[in-house]
Amino acid sequence: MSKIILQPSGNKHAKEHYSDTILNPVSLDRIEQYIDEIDFENLTQIYPAGKAMVWGVTPSGNNITKWNKIESGDITLFSKEGAIFSSGVTTYKLHSKSLAEYLWKFDSKGQTWEYIYFIEEVKKHNIPYLDFNRAVGYAENNIIQGFNVLKPKQSSSVLKAFDLESDVFIETISQEEYIDTVDKLNDLEETESEVTSLRRLEQGYLKKHLFGNKTIASCACCHNNYPVSYIVTAHIKKRAFCNSQEKRDKNVVMPMCKFGCDELFEKGYISVKNGKFVSLKKRPTSPVIERYISNLKNNTCDYYANDSSLYFDWHLNHHS
Repeated sequence: MSKIILQPSGNKHAKEHYSDTILNPVSLDRIEQYIDEIDFENLTQIYPAGKAMVWGVTPSGNNITKWNKIESGDITLFSKEGAIFSSGVTTYKLHSKSLAEYLWKFDSKGQTWEYIYFIEEVKKHNIPYLDFNRAVGYAENNIIQGFNVLKPKQSSSVLKAFDLESDVFIETISQEEYIDTVDKLNDLEETESEVTSLRRLEQGYLKKHLFGNKTIASCACCHNNYPVSYIVTAHIKKRAFCNSQEKRDKNVVMPMCKFGCDELFEKGYISVKNGKFVSLKKRPTSPVIERYISNLKNNTCDYYANDSSLYFDWHLNHHS
């Protein structure tokens, strides 16, 4: 479950930083010399356009402990003057005093904002403290003060109240956690909210398998590149027909775009035979559908392999 990060941004430094490194994303080329090579490689995958939004906190108080809790997919709420004015999704984090000094200099105590995290999907909001306090269970007159990371239950309430979760940067889980999630979903005895949360964990694991840190990826069918938010982790064999072992298998999914390919594959208008996309001549149809399918026929499916061929064979037989 994504967590909520509270970041009051009403003082002089915060306003300047928000303008300098959020409203005006930072070129990765500018910061390469201040970070490790692996961090730079990861950031170039996350930000293929070469610019990133950057935030950081000082090591004062227990900020380091709180910063250590931050993970990809967590949502930062920026606030000032009695309201939350924007949100951003965490993509990556690193510790670099030299980068912080380069970006923001030092505060009056000689500290810099060296515990850094990168964000994306910044959205404008106007959420009064009153509405936020009611959602999280605080006193109605509470004022957001100081950098903080909310507990899971509080975060869940805020995420649901204001629809803040990202479809791209999702909490990363281990293979063991993924298997446990799939097993729990198989029982289907949880509440609706628990099922939704488990489904999200499952999808997050599969998306991480397909895309890693990439924000731009290719559709397995049309081969066009899209932001990951426009690509789904499509089950080759329908999930409802998979046994427990198949549901745990990462090879049962492939990336397909929302611009027609996923829907056509899901409904059986197209399938894969011997590694090539084929038309199954489904009806009803229309000239628009036929034109779309004609551009897909004979495209190579890079996800057709020994480990996945049985799933493709199932799809072909099921819809033929």
